[in-house]
Order: sequence, then C-alpha cells, then structure tokens
Amino acid sequence: MITEAEVLDARARQTLDRARKTFETLVRKAGTAGLEPLQTSTNEVNFLLQAVRLAIDALGISGDVVEKKLHDARLRGLARMAELRKAAEPCLETGQVCDLLGVSRETIRKKVNRKQLLALPKGGDRVFPAFQFKEGDVVAGLSDVLAGLDTDSPFVVLSFLLSRSPDFDNRTAIEALQAGAHEVVILEAKSFLKHGS
Repeated sequence: MITEAEVLDARARQTLDRARKTFETLVRKAGTAGLEPLQTSTNEVNFLLQAVRLAIDALGISGDVVEKKLHDARLRGLARMAELRKAAEPCLETGQVCDLLGVSRETIRKKVNRKQLLALPKGGDRVFPAFQFKEGDVVAGLSDVLAGLDTDSPFVVLSFLLSRSPDFDNRTAIEALQAGAHEVVILEAKSFLKHGS
C-alpha cells in the first residue's frame, strides 16, 4: 500500500523533474549573456523573478508587445512586494503575537480584519512586521493609520509605513508613529492614495 508521504514524494519528484527540464531549456535558449541577471541575483526571490523574465524573453512566451509590457509590469510588482517584505523584517508568527499581546488567535484574526494590525500573507498563514509593536502592545495610532489608508492591500500599507517624508522629519511613517507623531502620520495616511505619495 502506498502511503500519503510516498505520493507527495512522487509529486515532488515530478515537479522537480519538470522544473529541471524547463530550466535546462531556458538556459540553452538564453545563452551565456542572458544568464547574467541570474548569476548576479542576491537572493532566491530575486533569482526566481529574473528566471521568469528570462523565460518570457528566451522562450518567446510573449510575442505580443502589449502582453510583454503586462508581464513586465507584473514582475515589477512582484519584485516590489519582495523588497517590501524584506524591508519589513523581522516578522513575528501568529503565535508569537498572541503571546506578546496576551490574546487568542481569534482575537488576532479580528484585529487584522478590523485593520488594527498589519499582517502579511505567508503560505497558509500570516506574519506580522515586528515594527508595529512597542513595549508589549501595538504602536499607538497604528489602527487609525490603517483605517486612514483605506486599502485592503497589506503591501500598500507596508509601502506607506516604510516611506520617508519631510513631514515626518525624514523618518519613515512607522518611525514617526513610534516617536509619537500620530496626527501628522494619520493625516498623511488619509491622503496617501489620493495624491499617490
């Protein structure tokens, strides 16, 4: 009798075999010069993004100019999300946030849904940038900022919180919030998506 673990192993082997064959084709078609972006990538996420760009170009996935521009825009978006995720480190797992705040997972879920906490997707779960916590609690004013941003995208929120502004004395929004500059950060959050800051 085949166990579930053996089935998963077989699927993993099939996936890896297909990935290897696809990547070998990509490398052959790209040539040595086309591989430079892969060789100079600084981490796994950047490597995979560069591999996708190379695949689009080398394998002729997109012959249509408009479609190629759309693929490029998607890749820029993915690259930006990867940069933001990296800049948000360190992050806490849900259990760590429960321990820190002394609440249940259900309470954490409700706080995220009510825009009282910033959560980033991670697999089937989520993680929480540690910068939003101070002295065992959520940074004062954060929920007002999250509500003021009026977006459901955690990466738009992250972009705002990590952005620097002269209005914040050249600090990031989260640094200004941590320092107690609640009103100016909340006002900027309310206009963030309106004027494209």
